[in-house]
Amino acid sequence: MQLTKNGKLFYDDSKSLINSYNKALQRTRNSFNREQSNLTIGITDIPLERAILPEMIKAFHREYPNCKIFLEGFDHNLLKHHLIDHDSDVIFTTHDDITDLAAVKYYHLFSGHFVALVPADHHLSDREELALDDLAGEKILLMDNNWCPPEQLKLQETIRKKVDDLDISYVNDVEIVSLMVKADLGITLMPSFVAIEKADVIKAVKLNYPAPLDYCLVCRKD
Repeated sequence: MQLTKNGKLFYDDSKSLINSYNKALQRTRNSFNREQSNLTIGITDIPLERAILPEMIKAFHREYPNCKIFLEGFDHNLLKHHLIDHDSDVIFTTHDDITDLAAVKYYHLFSGHFVALVPADHHLSDREELALDDLAGEKILLMDNNWCPPEQLKLQETIRKKVDDLDISYVNDVEIVSLMVKADLGITLMPSFVAIEKADVIKAVKLNYPAPLDYCLVCRKD
């Protein structure tokens, strides 16, 4: 059995509604205890977040032990809407993704650059840096638009238009695209702070493509 396109949209929207309902119920219960508050954190569930968030949350909890924390995972477009609509209190995303939002404040965490993820036994894996033209003739795995912040989307469009003889496939999950690289199904491109590198099976090679890449925590100004 498989959901129709409309059924999937309804399912995704209903998950968000159920989350909001449960949080509203929790807030109502907590209203009897003025010391307790809630914090909802929106993430896209990239490996970086899985690596840093547990310790960040534990440190935060030591300072604010009465705060109840919720985690929500969505693509970057939905995360922005959840922040503006007060469904999420803070989100983790790239800085280029929030430049169109006037009512937010961001806290810089990391800076990075674009890399190509290639199988360890690929002929490009031993290079220190790749030019876009080096991708000519390769099987390329690009991220679906919903999972692409502006700078990555701009890079993907540049490659699609200017690099010759490409075999392009689109993927909508960072873990899945990394698995596909491991399976020798192609090369993918992503920010260095997102990349999953395992030296024996997958290599991250710097891409000679200058772009401002910053990862940050974002909240509303209010």
